[in-house]
Amino acid sequence: MQEKYVRMLREEKGQITVYLSLIFLAMLSLCMVVLEGTRSYLQSSLAEDAGKGAGEYILANYDRPLFDRYHVFFLDPRERERIASDGREYFDAYLHRTSFFAFTCRQLDITEEKTAVDDDGVYLKHQIREWMKYREMEQAGEHVKQLLLSAEQADRRASQAGRDMEKASQAIEDRAVRDAALPEKKPQGDAGEKEEQGQQEKENAKQGKQWKSYYTSLKEIWRTGLLSYVADHPQELSSFCLPDGSLPSEKRRERKENFKNFPDTFSFLDVEEWKAVLSQMAIKRWKGYAWADDYFLLNYVEESFHSYGQTSEEETALQYEVEYLIGGKKADVDNLKLTANRILGLRFLINYTWLSQDKAWIASSNATAGALTGILGFPQAQKAVQVLLTAAISFGESMLDTHALFSGEKVPVMKTADTWNLTLENAARLLRDKSPVKQGKVNAGYEDYLKLFLLPSLSSSDLLYRMMDLMQSNIALKEAGFSMEEALFSFRLKAAVEGDRWFSAFSMTGKRMWEMHLERVNSY
Repeated sequence: MQEKYVRMLREEKGQITVYLSLIFLAMLSLCMVVLEGTRSYLQSSLAEDAGKGAGEYILANYDRPLFDRYHVFFLDPRERERIASDGREYFDAYLHRTSFFAFTCRQLDITEEKTAVDDDGVYLKHQIREWMKYREMEQAGEHVKQLLLSAEQADRRASQAGRDMEKASQAIEDRAVRDAALPEKKPQGDAGEKEEQGQQEKENAKQGKQWKSYYTSLKEIWRTGLLSYVADHPQELSSFCLPDGSLPSEKRRERKENFKNFPDTFSFLDVEEWKAVLSQMAIKRWKGYAWADDYFLLNYVEESFHSYGQTSEEETALQYEVEYLIGGKKADVDNLKLTANRILGLRFLINYTWLSQDKAWIASSNATAGALTGILGFPQAQKAVQVLLTAAISFGESMLDTHALFSGEKVPVMKTADTWNLTLENAARLLRDKSPVKQGKVNAGYEDYLKLFLLPSLSSSDLLYRMMDLMQSNIALKEAGFSMEEALFSFRLKAAVEGDRWFSAFSMTGKRMWEMHLERVNSY
């Protein structure tokens, strides 16, 4: 019985084959699931890469002239209407349709666009900061620091100087009114007194002649205009002007910064005007935010924009670009005039501060004031006349300094006895001849003063918008219709991607396997 049972087992064959056949379909299905899952994962990863690449592909259309000239990346405004089509083109070209990992971009949307003019120009500022980091920006210049310190000292004296001159003018007027009511004095009969009086009259006449000559020179300069004096060739000044209606600064919201309220001209008796101007120079920020975070803007302006006395190899909408950044007026000559007035005003404050404390000048001006008041007949006004003399000589010295700066020379930041140029005897001649100024240990040029006047706007959006005005106007000379308002900095790309099954030929699997939504913020 046992032998029969063993013989029957040996005669039955194919048990393993049958078993494997039963589990083959299950194993094959499992392998297919794993393989299809791996393919789907790789397919989705490739779709994400395609989305990132599409964003980079779109951003590669940055405006080349804008970058070449100003080193900032913004999407070419002419490409803005083609962003979606460019993105789809990249998706379609990323993988060939016969590829093992083929997928299709079903929908592509561009949202949340940020242009150069949005958010008060913060994107332009970011671009400039990155460029200056790349260029290893330098630290603050010593000349600008010295100018700040000088302006700070002048600010302490501005109020007192203004009050002194106001009192001097009022005293002269009051004295003239009182003397007009007094009876005329009888002449002395003594011969010695007459001789002494005659010598004094000659001295008074000499002093009066010197003062009259100097006063005539100042009056002529004031009549012809500041630019006619400080510019060696006023007839060659630029007449360029920016167009109306399309500048970024004209379209922005109402300005809130105060520095735009700088006066176009200085009234040398208006103390409040002085204080308003000096307070905007951010003197107290020397160790603060403006210098620590925004000084790179000064270096960028120096590298990218031109000022009076400089020439540009490229075509420009304005010749005095830095002056436009300071003044914000559309005409070159208006910006240059405003800058000249500010330099003159600052130099006057600094010069008056030193001259009013100089002992040699105090003694000399006191004698001259006595002589002049002797001619006028009321010596009681001697102190008032002395103050006015100090202001007049300081003003003439400032005119000479301003001319020197516009001529490319440097002037001492703070004057001393060795660097002072004008006296009452030579003032008229030096002003007429526009003589060179004496140099000191620490001197500053025209560009240094421009940096000083740019300081108040470093943390303000006005400077950024005026930069965009110049960028747009200059690029538009080559690319008609260029607009910073259309230049994109960033955008959000939303894509719907669908993939096919591996075995799409089988009707039971269907064509659409999955749909994937991609979302990415793209920016420079």
